[in-house]
Amino acid sequence: MPEVQALIDSYYQAWFRFHPEFAVELGIEGYAHLLTPCDDNDIGALISLNEKLLNSVEELDTKTLSPASRLDAHVLYGGALLELERLAEQDWRRRDPARFLPVNAIYQLTVREVKDLRHALTSRLQVIPAYLREARTFLREEPEEIPPLWLESAITEAKEGAVYFRDLRHHPRLVEYQLDNELETAAHALEEYAVFLERDLGSIARGDFACGHEYFDMLLRYRHGLNLTADDLHEFGRRLFETTQAELKGETQRLRGDEDIAALTREVQARHPAAADLLDTYRKEMEAAKDFVAQNRLVTLPVEERLRVVETPGFLRHVIPFAAYMEPSPGDAQQKGWYYVTPAESDAALGEHNLASLRHTCVHEAWPGHHCQFVTANLNSVASSLPRLSNPSATLYEGWALYCEQLMQEQGFLDAPESRFILLKDRLWRALRIMLDVELHTRGLEIESAAQRMQDTLGFTHQQAMADLTWYTRAPTVPMGYATGWALIMATREQLQKQDKEFDLRQFHDSLLAEGSIALPYVVKQQFGDSLWDSVRREVFDIA
Repeated sequence: MPEVQALIDSYYQAWFRFHPEFAVELGIEGYAHLLTPCDDNDIGALISLNEKLLNSVEELDTKTLSPASRLDAHVLYGGALLELERLAEQDWRRRDPARFLPVNAIYQLTVREVKDLRHALTSRLQVIPAYLREARTFLREEPEEIPPLWLESAITEAKEGAVYFRDLRHHPRLVEYQLDNELETAAHALEEYAVFLERDLGSIARGDFACGHEYFDMLLRYRHGLNLTADDLHEFGRRLFETTQAELKGETQRLRGDEDIAALTREVQARHPAAADLLDTYRKEMEAAKDFVAQNRLVTLPVEERLRVVETPGFLRHVIPFAAYMEPSPGDAQQKGWYYVTPAESDAALGEHNLASLRHTCVHEAWPGHHCQFVTANLNSVASSLPRLSNPSATLYEGWALYCEQLMQEQGFLDAPESRFILLKDRLWRALRIMLDVELHTRGLEIESAAQRMQDTLGFTHQQAMADLTWYTRAPTVPMGYATGWALIMATREQLQKQDKEFDLRQFHDSLLAEGSIALPYVVKQQFGDSLWDSVRREVFDIA
């Protein structure tokens, strides 16, 4: 065991140099003054680091390791293999202008605890102009390989980031540092970068965002622990979509007397809080959800935690049209999470924050959803090992959050007349995500065709669809994790209930959260055994 821990420690000590923003997110000191290195020597060194790690893990005698250490080594190996594959096959520096943007690198310093904040801010701000000039050098090499959608997103974030930097002069944590000149210089560099992207690359960029069939299948296997192909996954998504759509029509018929899903959606969206009351309404409902979970003993709640509900930062609103959650740093003594709510700029946008759906969102994002799950992982030394923290799987963290919506509806918290309608409509969205995830990355689906399907099926506006799809293109296999994880959790629960007349729901939930945010199949195997996982896999995916 000391051997594998020494391997993990030495690897991450070097790895964080190439991922300084991730180090800050985890509360690892010594990297907060750095931006992500991107010259050829750095990329070569990162490739070499991962190659050596793979060789070292392969040489381990895993039979001598504890189950937890064996799983850590397996997860670490998969993460290094996936990064190595991307570095070898697709150089992000020549096709992804958003990866160079330093906006989050500054933002994270305002919400994470770092030693010598003045030094970290000054160091990062001062190198931004040169960093973005270097970015232009790389992006000029193969501009035709840049996906237009990524280019447009980068332009938007660069412009909004400049506004954000100038606003930071008034931030309460930064006023005393007197960084006006550094912030203005960095803001100007972002504006120049946006002009370069528009003027020099806008008419040339025509690259494909798809990761391809081979890498998609690798992600399924090594990130999510799923021994499936993209085609197997798509078939599961198709079946789930069809059954959910039929259930949704049936629920609409029950509530309205017809199958007009769009009309019922409009009725639900008409009942919403006033714009000025939006944040307070979220705070109230999140506390209500937490109290319900505690009173009904649905899962063991973390002792130490805080959750702040705030407006979404301006530079993120083009990718967070409604709401999102940011988990605490593992080393944060207060375990303070952030829940972002994007201010509604129209009645239609405010309707997305309707009272019934808002309650579902509080369950999904806070209690017993994301906030509960991530804090629980952070406070568990086994679940918060570096390999597990750096290789999360949406099958667990998003699958759990979606499952929580059904759980809280079953238990009586989500008790509005339209709650099951909302539950099914959201599940339909997540089932469609599975198919779109596969088709966008392995079947050549055009982005506008995908947007039209979301508009036709879900009633999304074009803007809403494009905001959702933009991150689908940047995060292959994450969109599929919601409904896939939900289905796996439900099948696991049902099989355990059949096997054990003394089945304890709270204990089941505690077991699911005991291994961290890694691939759900690994959790099921570790907590309930290989044979149960094999049975669940056959049931959910209908394959041998």
